[in-house]
Amino acid sequence: MVKHPLIPLFIFLLILPFLIEQLGSTVSLATEIAIFTLLGFGYNLLLGYTGLVSFGHSAFFGLAAYAGALTQIHLFKGMILPLLAGTLTATLLGVIVGFLVMRRRGVYFSLLTLAFTQMFFYIVYRATSVTGGENGLGGIVRSPIGPSPALSLSLSKPLVYYYFVAAIVMGSTFLIWRTVHSPFGKVLQAIRENEQRASCVGYNTKRYKLVAFIISCTFTGLAGVLYAFLLKFVYPETVHVTMSGEIVAMTLVGGMHSFFGPAVGAVFFIFLRDFLTTYTENWMVFFGTLFMIFILFSPEGLVGIAKKLFSFLPVKRPEERKKGRMEKREKVEGWRSGRIEEPAPDPLLSHSLTPPLSHSDAEILVVKNLEKHFGALAAVNNVSLSVRKGELHSIIGPNGAGK
Repeated sequence: MVKHPLIPLFIFLLILPFLIEQLGSTVSLATEIAIFTLLGFGYNLLLGYTGLVSFGHSAFFGLAAYAGALTQIHLFKGMILPLLAGTLTATLLGVIVGFLVMRRRGVYFSLLTLAFTQMFFYIVYRATSVTGGENGLGGIVRSPIGPSPALSLSLSKPLVYYYFVAAIVMGSTFLIWRTVHSPFGKVLQAIRENEQRASCVGYNTKRYKLVAFIISCTFTGLAGVLYAFLLKFVYPETVHVTMSGEIVAMTLVGGMHSFFGPAVGAVFFIFLRDFLTTYTENWMVFFGTLFMIFILFSPEGLVGIAKKLFSFLPVKRPEERKKGRMEKREKVEGWRSGRIEEPAPDPLLSHSLTPPLSHSDAEILVVKNLEKHFGALAAVNNVSLSVRKGELHSIIGPNGAGK
């Protein structure tokens, strides 16, 4: 029976509220962990799988929260439509911003996302009549969902809202998993490793990066709306660049090269923040120090540390390994003595798929003193080449070398 790799994560989400209560905390903290897990997964699609460092994801997180809140306050009093409106807002912003920032790569891409975040924060902060400015935006309620009042589900209770969030997180996580393990996800990883090579193979890397950016913004926005309904309040700091820094740090500390790294980072970040804030208001100083330690000494994050620790543990017990070696030795001795019939060789491996090449002295291609000029540039100068029948030749060189 093959178990899906996501099952342990889903089980963890199902029992998380009870684990949190055993630690003396509240269900709301468990809900925040679930939301930040989704936030990390959405962001890591861009950072870990595409290799794009964005310092602007707080804009999509916060603006989606504002959009969902404003939709409920002024248009629809329910839950589902504001949730969809906030997510759609993040998607549309991802299309617009992504189209602009994808014109640049590397540090310029990161700086552009940072600039957009600062711009959106200023708009939110100054639009007092719409967003409440520095006072934030209240009046958000967790309305019941269902086809009728008799069949509706009340989300006012923290535990009920947690499982509502957990169901969305599970579904979103499965979609992200399918995305990164699809051919589309493989192309994103190829772009991360070597964008020029992926482009030479024939992929439109700009288009792939733009789609990845939009998908990442969509899930980030979904997390933002869920966060607004958790707090029943939206404050401008959710759009600030500090929030972007927390998203990046949380993902890196967990491990950006592992699918489950952001989930580990979310749990670590929330618990550490909850623990440190009981002792000091300057908890970010300690988290920043830990972040630098991880960057310097464990770039693979907590998941990387766990892999190193488990690598020292034997996969099998010594007696099992010894038994396996004895069985292999008995098979080999049986083949040699003739007691055991040796398996027939694979026909695909024992026979050549192509007939052997027959070499000949007859020249089928002759090039003498070949030259090619592009203005003053000599791409090819005095090249001679002869190819005989049956020979294999290749011409290697970078683009523009005159191949």
